[in-house]
Amino acid sequence: MNLRVISKPAQAVQSAPVLTALEAVAIARKLAPKFAERAAHAEKIRRVPEESIEELNASGLLRLMQPKRFGGSELGLGSLMDVVLEICKGCSSTAWAYSNLASHSWNIGQFELQAQEDVWGTDPFALAATGFAFPCGKAVPVEGGYKVSGKWPFGSGVDASTWMLVGAMTEQNGGAPQRRFFLIPQADFKSQDNWQAYGLGGTGSHDVHATDAFVPEHRSVSAEIFAAGQNLPGAKLYSNKLFQMPTFAAFAYVLAIVPLGTAKAAVEQFTDTMRNRAGTYTGSRIAELASVQARIAEAAACVEFAETVIRRDWTELETSVENNEFPSMETKLRWKRNAAFATSLAVRSIDALMPAAGAAGLSLHLPLQRQFRDIHAASSHIGLTWDVHAAAYGQSALGLQPQGGLLL
Repeated sequence: MNLRVISKPAQAVQSAPVLTALEAVAIARKLAPKFAERAAHAEKIRRVPEESIEELNASGLLRLMQPKRFGGSELGLGSLMDVVLEICKGCSSTAWAYSNLASHSWNIGQFELQAQEDVWGTDPFALAATGFAFPCGKAVPVEGGYKVSGKWPFGSGVDASTWMLVGAMTEQNGGAPQRRFFLIPQADFKSQDNWQAYGLGGTGSHDVHATDAFVPEHRSVSAEIFAAGQNLPGAKLYSNKLFQMPTFAAFAYVLAIVPLGTAKAAVEQFTDTMRNRAGTYTGSRIAELASVQARIAEAAACVEFAETVIRRDWTELETSVENNEFPSMETKLRWKRNAAFATSLAVRSIDALMPAAGAAGLSLHLPLQRQFRDIHAASSHIGLTWDVHAAAYGQSALGLQPQGGLLL
């Protein structure tokens, strides 16, 4: 087992700015070429490079959704999505880890104030990875809190994190176990250096272990409160409706924007390349081939349809919370259906481009092969898998109870 923590730049981080939405996007656009230069290196070392984490920290982007009380920008889901779309132009692994880490600061802001003080009181730049698979953890109530043990997979960004936000099943005096979230400090968990994957290889999504870690009551929240978005401790602290947002309803967007952004970047980069490329054997312009033209059209249409519905749905979510309205189960299932289908369109987009790229598309020196692998890897996440969310929506539409275990 190995836990590696990425250091923060001492001077730059201390002056990390509070950002507006436009400033955040501009910074992400400026950083994306640097992430692109490191994309192959990220895959080789199987985590986001230290330089990239330092730049994201120093720029203020990693505190995009963190409460202003602790120096964050307190921007919403829409701003996160716009930033991730820019980062995807450089490196999808960096975008995946960033989207997770930045959104987790929002989740921590939904805990009690004392929990937030524990995390950011002495280090306002502290980051947290997550393990949301509840059956992988067990929590036993003890005096003052809980003893938490478990092994959680896919702790994306754990190398840069000094906290873990994990889910566990909690014993309830002989009743059915209940789902709860727990904040665990670095001293009480270990990451296993075992992330070996063909796609999103640079995310450092290692397994994370904890054994009998004591978690005080204030660092635990019922998963059902998180799901509803009502009675969240953090919502009582801040006027920003962001901290009142039902977490599970937003979860799919935090993930889906990465395959969408990757597909969007691939279409733009592929189209630019093909404008002046000549065929290796014929010497004729590739741009004049009707098959290439049609594939670009198909790929671009997939991206545009996917982005349109995702933007519409997350705007609907944010607007409903602003109006103190909370989504019904049917609405949540529709949103998750759409996020999964949008992801399938991103997959279709990249699959349309690969044959048109020819043998050059296989080159490890070009981004298309990595984008292809990253999109297929992202689409395998249970939060984005079409078969899972299509079935759940169909069950509800037919008057049946959706399968258990989904984050709804």
